[in-house]
Amino acid sequence: MRTKIVARIFFIAFHTASCQQDDITAPTLATCASEYTHHPLHEPYMKLLDIYQKGTIAPGSILAIKQNGKEPWIGATGYSNLDHMTKMMVCTPFRTGSVTKMYTAALILKLVENGLIDLDDKVTTHLPALQGKIPQVDEIIIRNLLNHTSGLSHPTDDNLEYQLGLINNAEYFASLTSRQRLQRYIYNEPLKYTPGSMTQYSNAGYWLLEWIIESVTGKRFAECLQEHILTPLGLKETYIHRKENHNVARGYNSSGPYLQDVTRWDAADSDGDPAAGIISTAEELLIFGEGLFSGKLLNSETLKAMTAIFEDPHCKDCGYGLGLEKWKLGSYTGYGMNGSSLGVDANLLYFPEQKCTLVLFSNYGGGNSKEILEAALHLSKDN
Repeated sequence: MRTKIVARIFFIAFHTASCQQDDITAPTLATCASEYTHHPLHEPYMKLLDIYQKGTIAPGSILAIKQNGKEPWIGATGYSNLDHMTKMMVCTPFRTGSVTKMYTAALILKLVENGLIDLDDKVTTHLPALQGKIPQVDEIIIRNLLNHTSGLSHPTDDNLEYQLGLINNAEYFASLTSRQRLQRYIYNEPLKYTPGSMTQYSNAGYWLLEWIIESVTGKRFAECLQEHILTPLGLKETYIHRKENHNVARGYNSSGPYLQDVTRWDAADSDGDPAAGIISTAEELLIFGEGLFSGKLLNSETLKAMTAIFEDPHCKDCGYGLGLEKWKLGSYTGYGMNGSSLGVDANLLYFPEQKCTLVLFSNYGGGNSKEILEAALHLSKDN
């Protein structure tokens, strides 16, 4: 989720909304099942993470690295909950923001492989109820939704009513389904451009993808995700449905010189959302990333389609694949997503040449330096 504008709105609305801050319940500390101090690169990796943490105002961070066929390494530093001074741990679950789009895209592509849909199907083939509700909807195909070429707006950044409503009435926003958000913020709004001609990031496209998944399968989105993605990979700590989980890392942002807990807004905007709602751990993100790109979930032809980047002719370095982006870190080229919200900066990347999956999480929103990832990739060559 890209929420740079919402972050600015937060600073304006904070003083009127902070009195509504929810009670911050103490987490139930779990014992992490795995320790990574035995890893041959534990010390240099941990040194990298400590240097990174000192250079950010995020309360805590997690770094995770895994090369295909080799043991993973995960490190954590700082705090996941400042009110209770709870240490960030390698098994701390966290909101992943727009990394969720990789899961939703992988699910759509599984349905393509199963013959239920085609990437070039018109959206209205599966959702005829959209006729007359979204301008030019007959020109939008499923591929457009996946790679942000649909022309749909992105209310998180584009709509002031959405932004202020989220800040001032988080409980109401938490109650809205993605279809209700479509109805209120997308229906009858003109497209930003002709579908397929350029890119504009849009969570709304993924709200429609959820609806398509449920329409063609007759099952709820979370159930389909469990069946086709989570269970095949053995992921037990990854979920998208809303639930009370006090172990999830709290999210923070700045209010003047102070850090403010903004979790209530992150949760209201993203939990349960097919564009931004996945909650997971570093270990399970590594498993998903490696599983996705090594062929455990999708065949080679489908994966090739997923990583084909639509290059926007109107914008240098603007372009998306199906649920992911191309990433350049120095001389390294990979694929993945960043998820950034008020109190979240999550990253899941895979570098094919190095056959290496990376996860970086900090519980401070608005974007953080990614230089540590290039350094970690360079170190991993010695593993």
